[in-house]
Amino acid sequence: MTRPEHLPDFKSPPLDEVVLGVQFSPVVAYSSVHAGNVWRLFENEFPVVQEQPLLDPQFETFGGANIQPNIQFQIGTPPVGSRLWFVSKDDNHLLQFQRDRFLINWRRRPQNQQYPRYEGIARKFQDSLEVLERHLSDNFSYVLDINQAEITYINIIPVENFAEAGRWFSVWNDGVSSIEGLSSSFSEIVKDDSGSPYARLFHEIQSVFSIDGKHKAFKLTLIFRGKPSGNDVKSALEFLSKGREAIVLRFEKITTDHAHQLWGMQK
Repeated sequence: MTRPEHLPDFKSPPLDEVVLGVQFSPVVAYSSVHAGNVWRLFENEFPVVQEQPLLDPQFETFGGANIQPNIQFQIGTPPVGSRLWFVSKDDNHLLQFQRDRFLINWRRRPQNQQYPRYEGIARKFQDSLEVLERHLSDNFSYVLDINQAEITYINIIPVENFAEAGRWFSVWNDGVSSIEGLSSSFSEIVKDDSGSPYARLFHEIQSVFSIDGKHKAFKLTLIFRGKPSGNDVKSALEFLSKGREAIVLRFEKITTDHAHQLWGMQK
């Protein structure tokens, strides 16, 4: 797995977190009593376990309104269990698992190593997902049936004041000098070579403060989500690679030359 030559590269990108994930048909026979067995697959590298709330299913649909309802109606018994976080020794990586979802996160930590690049994260994700796939097959007679995949890049851009938006984002006019806060989000449909939609690219720009309230920043989140061409690991990885490419190209397009120079952009 090598980096495509046509993608821009940055020596010091403002990247704070990267998430790769797949959603699949629920493992019906799985319950919380099996959680320990799943953790043992990864515990040597991910020794810390945390429980988190379940993620709701998400599907990108086309040809009508793409409704992801905030109010959900449940018929029958609601899903039980929890989402497990397996945290690495260096706290930079975590795996997330629930009976219909598997993700990997890379998170920037001040004391830890530099960003390992997409290729490194994708290899770790593939290896871990294949380990899980074998476990589910051997212990639950389950064939992995992936129905969605997603990749997320979260960037934190420190600023002196929020009126600087135009210095960083080419999509924002900096004519207003007293901006108190900024929140903007939009999405676009991504089509394949035949012109058929298969994914969405979500953009979110927010003004944020540090925990102590002393520092300001813009948080730029780019999410690529949709259905891979097949339901297997190979198809999911191909989809994620396309998503990475779309995100990097869009990041370049919506940020300014000033930002590119500071981040050390190379072509």
